[in-house]
Amino acid sequence: MAIKSFSHKGLKKLFYKGDSSGIQPIHTDKLVIMLDIIQASHYPKDMKAIYGPKFREKVGSGAGVYSVDVSGNWRVTFEIEDDGAVLLDYRDYHGKQIKAKK
Repeated sequence: MAIKSFSHKGLKKLFYKGDSSGIQPIHTDKLVIMLDIIQASHYPKDMKAIYGPKFREKVGSGAGVYSVDVSGNWRVTFEIEDDGAVLLDYRDYHGKQIKAKK
């Protein structure tokens, strides 16, 4: 699935320019690989095969939002629209409710 849009400006800079100034430095290498895998995946099941329990679809009001664990409370979240990942976000969501944006 192609990456079509970003919510997080730092993640967008990392993907397009290799500029890691907008993200946690300790996560840079993992995020670069993660973005490449999202870009190369065709379906959510591809991500599940790679990340196992670290990849999941949210339930309830977050249904339709997928997340991948980065480290601790940090996650990359996105939705899928027309076979592409949209609204990619990078956040520490400890205790925060994740809701679908579309």
